[in-house]
Amino acid sequence: MRPLQLLAFVLMSAHCAVGNAQRTPVIAPPATRQLSGLGSPEADSLLAKVKDAQRRLSAGEVQTFELLAGSVASSEAARISPREAFLGVPFDKVWKIERVRTDNRLWQPFKLAYAPKGLGQLYWDIEVVLGFNGDIEQVSMTYKVPAPF
Repeated sequence: MRPLQLLAFVLMSAHCAVGNAQRTPVIAPPATRQLSGLGSPEADSLLAKVKDAQRRLSAGEVQTFELLAGSVASSEAARISPREAFLGVPFDKVWKIERVRTDNRLWQPFKLAYAPKGLGQLYWDIEVVLGFNGDIEQVSMTYKVPAPF
């Protein structure tokens, strides 16, 4: 193949790949929240604590939990502060909550998933750690690509 033909082929292939990626159907998260290792009352309590922390932080109240958030370096999500990322998550739309097994009696981690653009798209992988007193000790958020299905 001549260099000019090769270039045209590469450009057409790239254009088709972008077009196909844009046509990927949006899959809505399940209507019922997916729970693993905890029941609905405990999940509701956890979400109430996180939403209360959001409200208090937004109101300017002092919050002492550690807050981390990020993404791949070139992602738009890496350009916003952890505080802005945390305040921007509508925790009512978290579709998955999982209790993380641990031997540590002082900490209880939970994994939450929020997919703003639907399943199969970039999503927030959120870890909330409660201390022995039930208060939030840490929230870590990573905006990332989902695992292949």
